Amino acid sequence: MDQELLAEAMIGKDAEDFIESDIGRYIIGCAEQEVHEAMDQLKRVYPWRRRKIQELQNKIYRAESIQSWLAELIVSGKQALQSLENEND
Repeated sequence: MDQELLAEAMIGKDAEDFIESDIGRYIIGCAEQEVHEAMDQLKRVYPWRRRKIQELQNKIYRAESIQSWLAELIVSGKQALQSLENEND
């Protein structure tokens, strides 16, 4: 169990380091820009263009998922680290 928590804590720290890196900031920035652009297009697309609406929704979902996955890794890592610290007390 401790090794699982330690591995989870390490992955969370890696995700945090990644987000703070130049590449991580670039990817997060691209994801945010893609969401913003897709939302702008979604506001103006005609309601009968179902395929275009679905395409834009998928872009938004994909970009938000990337951010969500990284955030979840960080939160899980911090929780695992806290559990390890509580076991050692």
